[in-house]
Amino acid sequence: MSADLKTLLRRGLSAHEGNRPDEAEKIYRRALSLSPGNPEVEHLLATLLTGIDRHREALELFDSCLPRLGANPAVRCNFAIALERAGQIEKAIDEFRQAISYHGDFPTALYHLARLEMPRGHIGQTVDLLGRLLGLKPDHFDGLLLFGKALHALGQEEAALASLDRAAEAAGITPDMICRVGDVSLRLGYPGMAQNLYQRALSIDPRNVPALHGLGRALSAQGDYAKAIAILKTAKRLAKGRIEIDLEIADIELRCGDVASAIAELTVLVEKHPANADAHTALLAAVARLPDIGGVEYLKQARQWARSHMPALPEPKFTNSKQVDKRLRIGWLSPHFCEHASFALLAGVARHLNRNEVELFLYSATPRPDQTTRSWQVMADGWREVYGQSPLQIVERIRKDRIDILFDLTGPVANQPITVFAHRAAPVQASIAPMTTGISQMDYILVHHRAIPAKPAENKLFCENVQHLGSGPLAYVGADDAAMLSLLPAAIDEAVTFGCFDQLSNISDASLNCFARVLNKVKNSRLVIQDDVLGDAFAKKTMLDRLRQAGLHTDRVNLIGAVNPEDKPDLYARIDIGLAPFPMIDIARYFDMLWHGIPFVTMAGETPASRAGLCLLSDIGLDALAAETQKGYVEKAVLLTQDINALTTIRAGMRDRMKNSKAMNGAATARELEEACRDMWKTWCAL
Repeated sequence: MSADLKTLLRRGLSAHEGNRPDEAEKIYRRALSLSPGNPEVEHLLATLLTGIDRHREALELFDSCLPRLGANPAVRCNFAIALERAGQIEKAIDEFRQAISYHGDFPTALYHLARLEMPRGHIGQTVDLLGRLLGLKPDHFDGLLLFGKALHALGQEEAALASLDRAAEAAGITPDMICRVGDVSLRLGYPGMAQNLYQRALSIDPRNVPALHGLGRALSAQGDYAKAIAILKTAKRLAKGRIEIDLEIADIELRCGDVASAIAELTVLVEKHPANADAHTALLAAVARLPDIGGVEYLKQARQWARSHMPALPEPKFTNSKQVDKRLRIGWLSPHFCEHASFALLAGVARHLNRNEVELFLYSATPRPDQTTRSWQVMADGWREVYGQSPLQIVERIRKDRIDILFDLTGPVANQPITVFAHRAAPVQASIAPMTTGISQMDYILVHHRAIPAKPAENKLFCENVQHLGSGPLAYVGADDAAMLSLLPAAIDEAVTFGCFDQLSNISDASLNCFARVLNKVKNSRLVIQDDVLGDAFAKKTMLDRLRQAGLHTDRVNLIGAVNPEDKPDLYARIDIGLAPFPMIDIARYFDMLWHGIPFVTMAGETPASRAGLCLLSDIGLDALAAETQKGYVEKAVLLTQDINALTTIRAGMRDRMKNSKAMNGAATARELEEACRDMWKTWCAL
């Protein structure tokens, strides 16, 4: 190699390592003009182009230099990284394996292969690779972080925490590295540990914005919203324009029930950052909670969200067999295959699917796997971990699995890789979300027949084709060891206690106004409102202010925060009648309420989601408790209090009523789902 060429390469490497890619590229290309086809220069240029997402050019250069440098494991690793960036995951994995075959203990290959194997569900292999890596480099920072994640996924919590502790030690006094350990700790469900790490970073650099932001998130995760907001506002002052901080503040406001402030902030964020999908998604979720939002207006906003953030792509060609009566392969995509209310609502359906008719593949975008995750795994014919993968990587996995019908279980919510559906990952795509997704590539939405109002027409409410279900798509699984139903409290102390157990963000001002009218009409009555966030002073103050504005005497309202599972039967035992807010409800909480013998009043509005309470009540034969107006809502709640004997009878028979109803018939709901799948599949086959 000539002296001139060596000088150019030194200059190029200096620019490359100094994050001056344009300068580095010019130098490398000049070097190639001096020495055309030089494999070392081609390798350096290819690696540079990989880092700036010019994948095609990078791969062409690797194809040229690999025959002469292929036995070098570092070159193989850089080629594998280029393949991964280009979306060619399987080829990347093969190249990392080949690098290890050349040099069995090459740390870079061991780490990156482990990193790619973990999302594929190969946790044992990931742990083995990282064990080898850490045997060579005990303080490998990224390896220790990934080892902690993998051990946590295996349920080895103590070992996972030990690995994170070692990563924190390896981070030394570098705030950004300490924050990375905090971020992983927070994602894995250790907010207290994360809080300590962020505070450690701040002791080194009190103005470190990632540490302030992380501390705010850790405090929020522990329900300390007052402190969280104060910390986040400090971070916001130090780093103007950091939209993720504004989003965190808006999320806290929403959780604490200040929907108006959250919407105001999110609206400004969307106007300032129209390309930010997270802000627009949060705004869409918030406006769905407004009592005056109609189905037509929501569809308009959902379509606008989809047009802004879902890519417009050509329809792919699928080679799935068009045999109409074949065994269908269906996929469920969700971030909630963990300890989440959806287990009680969907696990019974999954268990009862006829595996001669369908195969069930579960694509888990779950950030924190847990024991419930493992319960989901045993119900799946195929299990795929997809959290942290790009939409293209997930699409590639789904297509490789040859899924016939892909289901969205949530709509656009946090951690749901909803963009997968815009890429058309499967021939048929459907949602069971409570509202339209707005995504043009979503072919169907499965809807309880009572969720659709008489007016307007379906195509004014949904962009999807509607598959009507006689019940479902949910089926409740009550606890086998549930406590016996308690006596009706009002029959003992002659004072009625109403209960609203829901997210504060669902309890609209219009709902509170109705609650006030009910309490005014029912002498000596009381109201219990329960939501986990009410254990925080900020959330409680926000709610008390809203209660006063609605005309509710706060001495007649009891606000309750988080309740341990073993204490919930005692809480339900204090309630005579449930009051569901509107227009949104957390449906799982009302299944629980009924399971504990408590009838509830609901209002069926103009959006499908606002009719969820009606759907549930109709499945158990109590649809008379669903009102269509606020006046009717108040009247029905008051009427229930006027016959304590009838209320006692309803309570005593509620559990048997549920067990014998559609609401808990997982087998029937599974048959309906199978029939809907077959109908959708026949339609696609006929195209």
